[in-house]
Amino acid sequence: MTDWTALLDAIDEGLTSSPPALVDFAPADFGPLPPALGARAAATLQRMAETEAALEQEQAATARELVGLATARTAAASTAAPNAPRFLDRRA
Repeated sequence: MTDWTALLDAIDEGLTSSPPALVDFAPADFGPLPPALGARAAATLQRMAETEAALEQEQAATARELVGLATARTAAASTAAPNAPRFLDRRA
Protein backbone atom coordinates (compact mmCIF):
# COMPACT_ATOMS: atom_id res chain seq x y z
CA MET A 1 0.00 0.00 0.00
CA THR A 2 2.92 2.36 0.55
CA ASP A 3 3.65 2.68 -3.18
CA TRP A 4 0.10 3.79 -3.95
CA THR A 5 0.06 6.03 -0.89
CA ALA A 6 3.36 7.65 -1.89
CA LEU A 7 2.10 8.18 -5.44
CA LEU A 8 -1.14 9.80 -4.25
CA ASP A 9 0.84 11.95 -1.80
CA ALA A 10 3.13 13.13 -4.63
CA ILE A 11 0.18 13.92 -6.91
CA ASP A 12 -1.61 15.83 -4.12
CA GLU A 13 1.55 17.78 -3.34
CA GLY A 14 1.99 18.64 -7.02
CA LEU A 15 -1.61 19.83 -7.31
CA THR A 16 -1.26 22.15 -4.32
CA SER A 17 1.94 23.77 -5.61
CA SER A 18 1.79 27.00 -7.57
CA PRO A 19 1.84 26.52 -10.48
CA PRO A 20 0.63 22.93 -10.32
CA ALA A 21 3.36 20.44 -11.03
CA LEU A 22 3.02 17.14 -12.76
CA VAL A 23 4.40 14.12 -11.01
CA ASP A 24 7.15 12.46 -12.99
CA PHE A 25 7.43 8.86 -11.95
CA ALA A 26 8.45 5.63 -13.54
CA PRO A 27 5.36 3.47 -13.45
CA ALA A 28 6.22 0.59 -11.18
CA ASP A 29 4.21 -2.54 -10.91
CA PHE A 30 2.07 -1.30 -8.06
CA GLY A 31 -0.58 -3.88 -8.69
CA PRO A 32 -4.27 -3.09 -8.31
CA LEU A 33 -5.37 -0.12 -6.27
CA PRO A 34 -6.20 -1.22 -2.73
CA PRO A 35 -9.89 -0.75 -1.93
CA ALA A 36 -8.96 1.35 1.10
CA LEU A 37 -7.46 3.99 -1.23
CA GLY A 38 -10.33 4.02 -3.73
CA ALA A 39 -12.07 7.11 -2.35
CA ARG A 40 -8.80 9.02 -2.04
CA ALA A 41 -7.77 8.09 -5.58
CA ALA A 42 -11.17 9.21 -6.91
CA ALA A 43 -10.86 12.54 -5.08
CA THR A 44 -7.33 13.02 -6.43
CA LEU A 45 -8.54 12.23 -9.94
CA GLN A 46 -11.31 14.83 -9.56
CA ARG A 47 -8.79 17.46 -8.39
CA MET A 48 -6.58 16.60 -11.36
CA ALA A 49 -9.51 17.14 -13.74
CA GLU A 50 -10.34 20.49 -12.08
CA THR A 51 -6.71 21.60 -12.29
CA GLU A 52 -6.55 20.60 -15.95
CA ALA A 53 -9.71 22.61 -16.70
CA ALA A 54 -8.31 25.66 -14.88
CA LEU A 55 -5.03 25.43 -16.80
CA GLU A 56 -6.90 25.12 -20.10
CA GLN A 57 -8.89 28.27 -19.24
CA GLU A 58 -5.68 30.15 -18.45
CA GLN A 59 -4.14 28.94 -21.71
CA ALA A 60 -7.17 30.12 -23.69
CA ALA A 61 -7.12 33.53 -21.95
CA THR A 62 -3.41 33.92 -22.72
CA ALA A 63 -4.01 32.99 -26.35
CA ARG A 64 -6.79 35.59 -26.64
CA GLU A 65 -4.52 38.21 -25.10
CA LEU A 66 -1.70 37.39 -27.52
CA VAL A 67 -4.05 37.59 -30.50
CA GLY A 68 -5.29 40.99 -29.31
CA LEU A 69 -1.73 42.20 -28.89
CA ALA A 70 -0.78 41.06 -32.38
CA THR A 71 -3.87 42.74 -33.81
CA ALA A 72 -3.06 45.99 -32.00
CA ARG A 73 0.53 45.92 -33.26
CA THR A 74 -0.61 45.33 -36.82
CA ALA A 75 -3.11 48.19 -36.60
CA ALA A 76 -0.50 50.53 -35.13
CA ALA A 77 2.01 49.65 -37.84
CA SER A 78 -0.53 50.27 -40.61
CA THR A 79 -1.51 53.72 -39.30
CA ALA A 80 2.03 54.95 -38.59
CA ALA A 81 3.54 57.56 -40.89
CA PRO A 82 5.51 55.72 -43.58
CA ASN A 83 8.55 58.00 -43.55
CA ALA A 84 8.49 59.66 -40.16
CA PRO A 85 11.61 61.79 -39.63
CA ARG A 86 14.05 60.38 -37.15
CA PHE A 87 16.11 63.54 -36.62
CA LEU A 88 15.75 67.29 -36.50
CA ASP A 89 17.89 69.28 -38.94
CA ARG A 90 18.96 72.46 -37.13
CA ARG A 91 21.28 73.75 -39.92
CA ALA A 92 18.57 75.71 -41.67
